[in-house]
Amino acid sequence: MLERYQRAAGTVWRNAHGSVFVLPADASDVVVLTGTGQELWLLLSEPMTIEDAAHSLADAYGVPAAAVSSDVTPVVHDLAARGVLDQK
Repeated sequence: MLERYQRAAGTVWRNAHGSVFVLPADASDVVVLTGTGQELWLLLSEPMTIEDAAHSLADAYGVPAAAVSSDVTPVVHDLAARGVLDQK
């Protein structure tokens, strides 16, 4: 079964000025997501595989999902490592 990711409950974040600002619970550094990173964060309000997220973004931009997946994968893994995404 493929891993699904979702925004972690209780994560403090705001969507403003074309960016998403995320404050990990155990860190003082704010994570700033812009462009497709912002759209990825909004998609992850529901559990989703990296492949599903890549397909959604690829459809929105009219590009191949494989190209998007190679960009999305490290971002999702980084956000999960920071504790702002739950892995299901």
